[in-house]
Amino acid sequence: MSKAKLAKAATLIMVVTFISKAVGFLRDTLIASSFGATYQTDAYNMAISIPEILFAILSLAITTTFIPILSESYNSRGKEDMFQFFNNIMNLIVIISLIFSVLGWIFAPQLVSVIAPKFTGEKYELTVVLVKISILNLVFMSLTAGYTALLQTFDDFLAPAFVGIMLNFPIIIYILLGARGGVVGLTIATVIGNVLKVVVQLPWMFKHGYRFKWIINLKDKRVNRIIMLILPVIVGAGANQLNAIIDKTIGSGLPDGSIAALNFASRITDVVYVTFATAVVTVVYPALSREGSNKNFDEFKLYITRAVNNINLIMIPCTAGLIILSIPVVTILFKHGVFDDRAVMMTSTALIFFSIGIPFYGVRDVFNRGLYALKDTKTSTINGLIGIGINIILNFTLVRFMGLGGLALATSIAAIVTTFLLLRSLRNRIGGINGREILITTGKIVLSSIIMGICVYFIYSIISIRITGFSGVLTGFILSSFAGLVIYAAELKFLRVNEFNTVYEKVKKKIMGGRI
Repeated sequence: MSKAKLAKAATLIMVVTFISKAVGFLRDTLIASSFGATYQTDAYNMAISIPEILFAILSLAITTTFIPILSESYNSRGKEDMFQFFNNIMNLIVIISLIFSVLGWIFAPQLVSVIAPKFTGEKYELTVVLVKISILNLVFMSLTAGYTALLQTFDDFLAPAFVGIMLNFPIIIYILLGARGGVVGLTIATVIGNVLKVVVQLPWMFKHGYRFKWIINLKDKRVNRIIMLILPVIVGAGANQLNAIIDKTIGSGLPDGSIAALNFASRITDVVYVTFATAVVTVVYPALSREGSNKNFDEFKLYITRAVNNINLIMIPCTAGLIILSIPVVTILFKHGVFDDRAVMMTSTALIFFSIGIPFYGVRDVFNRGLYALKDTKTSTINGLIGIGINIILNFTLVRFMGLGGLALATSIAAIVTTFLLLRSLRNRIGGINGREILITTGKIVLSSIIMGICVYFIYSIISIRITGFSGVLTGFILSSFAGLVIYAAELKFLRVNEFNTVYEKVKKKIMGGRI
């Protein structure tokens, strides 16, 4: 995939992901306004979380291990053989998902008792009913992950990018029509949304020549290779889920509102990370898998370099902006109703420390995908487990001195350590990653971000003094952010950052072409 196509695909995913997040926010707002914070919404959220927890582990395993093997099959044996292998694996995955779904339906009462032990009475009974409905999501989620992997092998990112949007439409329509079926109907709408995630990808699948065939061939050696690659990923993903549970357990001992503040802050950083960094990682992974399969390590290193530089180009200034404007960001997004000044301060504190790790989350995922593309899931999992161990130790240590800020900082430090561990592992595998070029570019970006941050701080401070209240916060945020963007762009142009200049020249050419 050429550099121009790579950038175009990444931009497309960023735009669609942003739209998906906006639609998701609308969905959450409608659910909150229609059902409020009641035992029914608790039951709904708990019920849909059970298949999501299982899928979080299975999805990562499918997408990270499937693409390299599919690319290798396509390059060495051709498209038809790749489709045959794909059908073989997907049939096995669907069978496994169906087995888990049936077991989940049968043992729904026991699942609810384990995951939500304090649910009793009507709340417990309702959750059991909803689990029996939502457990079907596991099958459709698995199909979605497999179809996404196949399309991305063809460098086709449009349909997978729309998956998140399709999930929300049935839920929004159901609520706008009156939500007469309560949370049971809401759960059914969620299942329909997961079905649409599969359906939306089918036209693109057929366009590439895919046809479903019922094939089960356990003798195919690639099946064993997939299993061996998947196992370490499942261990790592399971450990991540455990880490999240421990975070919440420790947070439950902090002052009231701490867990909510951590969740709100995490949502903000998640939007930034998913919109920008995930787009780059998603687009570059099939290319890495292809070059890794062909042992073309010069191109492999080039893709790593481009991905890291592009992520840093966006994420480092985002870090600076979120740290400096943490209070206005939280105020604008959440300070409504009972969300008071205390909640703003708690959330902004968590946001500052979460933001420190934002660039490293993206770079870490690039290095992870680099190792996955080389069919090395074991090294990545070991480094990830070390990072999780560090996170847990720092959680217990820092929370004593920093409260919820310590939990957020522990997450960022763990991401930083894991990133450097993965860097070392990747360098050992391919003999360097154009480190000098990355270091020079990152240095220019950091310098530009610091200067931008200082300017943003003073601009916002001046405006907030002259205009008081929420209007002052909003005006100050908009004007200082716009000024910061202009200043940052001017600095990148002056310092001749290649990744920025490429985008600048393309935009300039389109504008000039439009005038002509």
